[in-house]
This record gives sequence, C-alpha cells and structure tokens, in this order.
Amino acid sequence: MPTRILLIDDDDITRELLASLLKTARHEVWELPSPIGATRTILRERIEVVILDIHMPQMNGDKSAKMLRENPRLQDLGIIMVSSCDVAQLETLAKRVGADAVVPKADARAKLVPVVERVALRIQARERAT
Repeated sequence: MPTRILLIDDDDITRELLASLLKTARHEVWELPSPIGATRTILRERIEVVILDIHMPQMNGDKSAKMLRENPRLQDLGIIMVSSCDVAQLETLAKRVGADAVVPKADARAKLVPVVERVALRIQARERAT
C-alpha cells in the first residue's frame, strides 16, 4: 500500500530527485518548496509522512517539525528530517523535535525509501493499537 508523503525542500533539484525516488517506489508524493501551507496540505491530503529539509530560508525544518509535532491533530504523523549537515548534528536536532528518523542527503538514494517505509509501518502499528 502506498504511503502518502509530503516532501518539503526549498531546493528544486533535490526535491525532484527525492520525489522521483519515492514515486518509483510507488508512494504518493506531494511537494512544497517551504513549510508554509504544510499543515493545510497534511490535513487535506491525509498525509502520513512528512520529509523535511533542515535548512530552508523561510523556516528551518527543525522548527517546522517541532510545530507539527506539537499540533494535536497531527500526533500520528511520521516526520523524517533530511539534510546535508553532519549526521550527528542531524540526529541531535531530530531527537530534540521528536522526528521519527533522519536521512543524510548524501545517502538518500539508498536510504530514503526504506526509512519512509519503516516509519510508515510504525505509524500503522500505532494506529492499530489505539
């Protein structure tokens, strides 16, 4: 079953590459160049997983992730943070804001789809348990 994914990255080339990887794996993908309007898209399209770039001009991904995590209507949302920054720094940020996983951009071709699918399975298991 395809996962409904919102991909947020201000870099058009990176966003297109990541979206292509996810679509090839038969997931449904919506794209935004910034976090502006993300909550509306998540609710309207019943998004299950959000993939957020960390470094964006209007609002950093870690701040966006924190805001999403604090929204009671989005408590079951999977959040994956991507960045080209140091992996330890990325993991620290993710832990601080309650993200479910991280994927370094350098490893995205090999790791993004498996991480998305693992996060989606955890979300589905949590939903069945409640």
